Amino acid sequence: MSISTLTQLLHEGQSSYLCYDLGRLVQPISNADFAAIEQQAMPYPYPIQGHACFALVFWPKLADSNQDPFLWFLKFPIDERGLLEQSTVYEFITQVITLLGQQVTQALTSEQEQQLQQSPYLFTPAEDKRAALHAQLRVHWQRPPSVHFELAQSNLETPDQWQDVGVQGLHDVCARLGELPASQRAICDNFVSYPPQLRQALAIALEHQQLPVAMIESLASQLQQQPEANELRADLLRSLASQEQSECSAAAIEHVLQQASADEVVICCARLWRAFDPMAEHPVALELLLHAMAQQQAAIFAALLTDLLRLPGLRPHLLILLQRDDLPQQIRQAWQTFTGAR
Repeated sequence: MSISTLTQLLHEGQSSYLCYDLGRLVQPISNADFAAIEQQAMPYPYPIQGHACFALVFWPKLADSNQDPFLWFLKFPIDERGLLEQSTVYEFITQVITLLGQQVTQALTSEQEQQLQQSPYLFTPAEDKRAALHAQLRVHWQRPPSVHFELAQSNLETPDQWQDVGVQGLHDVCARLGELPASQRAICDNFVSYPPQLRQALAIALEHQQLPVAMIESLASQLQQQPEANELRADLLRSLASQEQSECSAAAIEHVLQQASADEVVICCARLWRAFDPMAEHPVALELLLHAMAQQQAAIFAALLTDLLRLPGLRPHLLILLQRDDLPQQIRQAWQTFTGAR
């Protein structure tokens, strides 16, 4: 039988698997959706810079529950319709079968490992993405957190050794905040006073997690109290990246966009894009985002708009908005410059 999808490859190899997007935020993609994506029955939901970046976590179906899984970090181009380019997936599958046959969970020799790593479709995610993934997987499998957890937890309450806190520990804490009320309170009470390096690393860890309601309300309130763009405001904004269904989060984003820096606009486009989906429960006006984008340099506007137009949830709404006769002048000029340069 010809194997043309990763789903087929894993099925034939008697493997169970999980899929996580790694391009924007670390978030699960259901097996049903992943199979549909591979069949081009649906666009890739979260592309970034024209690519689908995701992790495939897989293991033998009959494996011991404590066995470490196999992990591929994969990056494939998407076409202008947002669909996965099947030829590149097939090329990777061919490389794997040439090396391993269909037994994808067999132990690799050092030579096989080296050959596989030469594939152009494997990539190394940033450290924070890897840490977020490992933290989420440990929660999913009900395994204990890493050895870095306790130091991170104690320093979020009393940051006297914060320089020793590891990235993995912060992500482990953030992935378990629902069961850590003391850590929730500590983060809300101390966020603005944390040392900048700790605060930024914490914001990056928070952006991948669904937060308890009380935390969302507290962080959003603190964000609205920041009158102008600075590193603290950017960190607060990032911390709310996965809270797109929150009314107070939407209000805080609107506050930022009234006078946003280029960095804040990039954060909104790259991490908070779902907040601008008109189908969201409490959507932020797309026009407000476009206005903030139009105030940036033409090259920044073009790069951000190109990326947003790749998102299947936003593309139709953006195109309708940009064709309006009553489009504000600044947005219209930026759009005309964009289309004229293409």
